[in-house]
Amino acid sequence: MASDGSQPVKWAGQAFSYLMHHPQNPQGSDSYYKASQREQAESEAPRQGNVGTWQGPAPRGQGIAPRHAQDNHEAVVTSSCVVSEPEDVMLRGGARMPLLGLGTFRIQDASVVTQALEIGYRHIDCARIYGNEDVVGEGLKDFLAAGEEARRSLWITSKVWNDSHRPEDVVKSVDATLKDLGCGYLDLLLIHWPEAWLPGTEEPDTTVTIKDTYQAMERLVGEGKVRFLGVSNFSLAQIEDILSWCTEKPVVNQIELHPMLPQRKLVGVSCRKGVHSVAYSPLGVGGEDLLNHPTVTKIAQETGKSNAHVLLKWNVQRGVAVIPKASSEKHLRDNFVDLFTWRLTWDQKAALDALEKPGKRFIDPSFHVWADVEEGGAKKPSAVFNY
Repeated sequence: MASDGSQPVKWAGQAFSYLMHHPQNPQGSDSYYKASQREQAESEAPRQGNVGTWQGPAPRGQGIAPRHAQDNHEAVVTSSCVVSEPEDVMLRGGARMPLLGLGTFRIQDASVVTQALEIGYRHIDCARIYGNEDVVGEGLKDFLAAGEEARRSLWITSKVWNDSHRPEDVVKSVDATLKDLGCGYLDLLLIHWPEAWLPGTEEPDTTVTIKDTYQAMERLVGEGKVRFLGVSNFSLAQIEDILSWCTEKPVVNQIELHPMLPQRKLVGVSCRKGVHSVAYSPLGVGGEDLLNHPTVTKIAQETGKSNAHVLLKWNVQRGVAVIPKASSEKHLRDNFVDLFTWRLTWDQKAALDALEKPGKRFIDPSFHVWADVEEGGAKKPSAVFNY
């Protein structure tokens, strides 16, 4: 008997008899090949008895349409089946951010915001540099007057501009934003670009770092002025750097995303690290290159949707929030209504994926140098082994 009271087992020091070459194995000492052949024959032999077997026809299922187009090439592309897609994405901490928002760049009429709220928009994307947060605030005023419940139903984002990266200027920028919007607090505060400029200029400010700026934003979370933090136009390596030392982890990276610029590695790796992507310019700019592309038009005709809906769905279907700009009630409704009641088929999504043009950007300011697409995260084998 062992010191702990356990009884020694009878097979101590012996090989297990179920192993193939054990002398007591009833199957003998077949080679692995013969053993595999025997097992295959046994699996194909008809089973006896009425337990655990089904001798009838193959089950037909519930008549549900194939998930992907290639599963049934005879299926009609525009299926009448109505689906219910997620309308928001859960962020770190449990907060839910609507997948469709209103981009407010160049909005100069408060009624646009008011109409968006009436249609059902609950995600409003702002920025200090847009110079119209007072107009947006006017559009929010009546809705917010309904009380705290109305405010909690909204997701309001703003951004710190390049010339406000110094900690004291971060505070001034957010205070001015809250005063103009009249919303009490921000749901999300972003660093608009990684570049820091001297206050009131476009000259580089070498006295302040991203860490200085972000830590000033973290203090605003502690003060209750901001709920969540994030960045915009940051590379994967820059996000990984922030994650290595921050207290309040970023939950969003707002970047240009559309079929011509999918940025798959940045989107995918960031998401696995808890940083979700939000797509600006999801429809491109100007319409000629992307919005009116023949492939987009063809899919819009197949689905009975608008070209804009097809492009928005391409991002939303992969869990990326979109913030298209719209200045008319028609465009507001076109972007919003029924966006979450249908899906692109596998073939349609593959056709849109084929529009990728490496390096194609509609927003490309001269002051910013874009990082290599492979910067950050795990390296490709070809980069590691130089082949």
